[in-house]
Amino acid sequence: MKKVFLLNAFACADKIDILRESIKNAMDGEEYEIIESQKSGDLTAVAKELKGCTVFSVGGDGTLFEVINGVAESDNEVFVIPAGSGNDFCRLLTKERDYRKVLADCRSYSVRSSDCGKAGDTYFANIASVGYDAEIVKNSVKFKNIPILRKFSYIISIFYTLFAYKCLDLKITIDGVVYDQKFLLAAFANGEYYGGGVHIAPTAKIDDGYLDVYLADKMNFIQILTILPRLLNGSHVNHKKIKVIKAKNVEVASETPFLLNLDGELFESNGTSIKIIENGIKYYCKN
Repeated sequence: MKKVFLLNAFACADKIDILRESIKNAMDGEEYEIIESQKSGDLTAVAKELKGCTVFSVGGDGTLFEVINGVAESDNEVFVIPAGSGNDFCRLLTKERDYRKVLADCRSYSVRSSDCGKAGDTYFANIASVGYDAEIVKNSVKFKNIPILRKFSYIISIFYTLFAYKCLDLKITIDGVVYDQKFLLAAFANGEYYGGGVHIAPTAKIDDGYLDVYLADKMNFIQILTILPRLLNGSHVNHKKIKVIKAKNVEVASETPFLLNLDGELFESNGTSIKIIENGIKYYCKN
């Protein structure tokens, strides 16, 4: 298969020369192509034109989001190179965190079919969410622009958001069952991690044909403060304020606009349908 490296030039700006050299060494004379993005959306447009390729997503979760919206439900295969600031989905494909080692060892990886999610017409590899964590993503931009804080921007924003956030009135229908109330957050998970290692959905599997829905009921300031450490390490699963539900199809509705978070990308919405796409993407993995 033709090998095409889709590289997020912004996310990888501080290592782009090293990446080019690492790719050259990994290919060892084999034919390949590197395409570097110039602006948001470039990689999706390029990926939609590819047929029967091994597509290397070189960057973080935002890069993968662009790539899968071009290649989901196609005959392309995706190889994720964890070279961005957030590499949460890649945790499920390999234990290796160093992009140079992943590239050097790329020939030992094998292809595995995986599910993906779809919210309206937009695919996501990892997790869709609304509520507290979508506000966290919005606020984290403030800290991503400070180099020394960039790696910890999501964690810092968790606590920053705590002081101003108000729970959302949402009507969430999960395979026909309605939950109409105030929520702290609702996460619809194909993968397990988001926000740079927050273990929001420890029960999720990327190949079981289901979304794992995590509904967190309305909580006061003290309750939120006490549950945060458990959200970080995954021990919140049995908390009395958390519901965990396996789902195929979900509808989210609200009388007021809300932020929808898809793999760290934000969209304003009044309502959306979310579903699992079984075997929607083929990934290279090594676990």
